[in-house]
Amino acid sequence: MELKQILILALCLGACRARCHNETKLDEEAQKLLLKHYPWPASPTASADTSCPLSLYQNLPSLAVNDRSVSPWKYVTVSKPDYYPRTYTEAKCLCSGCILVHQNGSVTENFDYNTKPLMHKSVFLKRVKCKEGKYRLVPERLEVSVGCICVRANTVQS
Repeated sequence: MELKQILILALCLGACRARCHNETKLDEEAQKLLLKHYPWPASPTASADTSCPLSLYQNLPSLAVNDRSVSPWKYVTVSKPDYYPRTYTEAKCLCSGCILVHQNGSVTENFDYNTKPLMHKSVFLKRVKCKEGKYRLVPERLEVSVGCICVRANTVQS
């Protein structure tokens, strides 16, 4: 049996043995499980600005990595009511191309390169109904964007 199959089997067995809880107890249980088995890093602060920030590169760079990247991003808050954590912060890429700072000081967005989200699989606890008014928690891995990277454009040569 492959390691991947063993992991899926273990998650399924754990979910089958999971106890059912009412809404209040479910929240407590989710917090306990997230802290003990599936810790999350502190969430960055969400930002409303979603435009490609070429003007940032005219000045001295910010200390924040997401502002200094040639593929800058901002953080947005995502809500998933049937999952724990119910809200989390995810990176949203601001440019389609990548920012280039030229020797003469000019700044352009270059579309010979593409900005792509950098994905990370994180464990969420999904709320699943098991009885009337009772729920259990099932671990589920979902992809979350944690930043953005600059890659060569994907071109097809004929």
